[in-house]
Amino acid sequence: MVPGRVSRRMVTMSSVWDRTTEFLSDNLGAVTPLALGAIFVPISIQGSLAGVANAAQGAIAVQAISLLLSLVSYWAKLAIIALAIDPAVNRAAATRIATARLPVAILLGLIVFALLVVVILPVIVALAAAGFDFQGALSHKTMTLPPAVSGFAALYLLVAGVFLFWLAARLVLLGPVIVNERRGIGAFARSFALTRGLTWRIIGVILLFAIVVSVSTLAAKLVFGSIFALMFGRDGGVSLATVLTSILVAGVATSFTVLATAFTAKLYLAARDYRETAFQPAA
Repeated sequence: MVPGRVSRRMVTMSSVWDRTTEFLSDNLGAVTPLALGAIFVPISIQGSLAGVANAAQGAIAVQAISLLLSLVSYWAKLAIIALAIDPAVNRAAATRIATARLPVAILLGLIVFALLVVVILPVIVALAAAGFDFQGALSHKTMTLPPAVSGFAALYLLVAGVFLFWLAARLVLLGPVIVNERRGIGAFARSFALTRGLTWRIIGVILLFAIVVSVSTLAAKLVFGSIFALMFGRDGGVSLATVLTSILVAGVATSFTVLATAFTAKLYLAARDYRETAFQPAA
């Protein structure tokens, strides 16, 4: 440590978790309407329409509706971030902030999506050159590829997956930066700066969270989905069983979405405070 300076304690995930649960318990009344109206309802509708998306006539319309619903959920997450970052912000102010920052968040989201496309483009090109039938794959037809192409695709996707996990950890604070610092393209550099030194811990949290969410969602879908199917039948498309299953799954997904969003906001505060005051002149 530099003489004459004092060091703040490093960011710990346990302390961020404590602040997250404290925020949610203290602000349940403000968070719940956003979670129910703008996250739970869209996820429920998307789940109910999943069967319709398989029909050629309604696929485009369903995808358009799903996209709009995803934007609504994204808006709600921005509002929850605003609530979690500033205790002085109420729900009305948080929704105004989310509305104002949503266009920028969408733009940066499109940039991230374009980067993902670029990352997987070599695999797509290699499959196309080998005569891979993408339309047939979407129709669940059995496809065969030359060993050289399949080996390249598997190895490349493995490396790309590691890179994308690293990138997700470095960009995990993108939302809070967009909301609180009113940044545009510069939000990418800011998120990278704030997560420096925290990457592996963030990756660990992401992996743990992904496992818990996957297991919980799969359990709700398989167990209760099977029960509802036995009780009410499932003839394909939208049915009472699929609607009830989607509602239950949406409840699980909403809970984890709110938790992850609040955690991200509190992680941003912890990382920001540490970066800005890590070494202060001694009194």
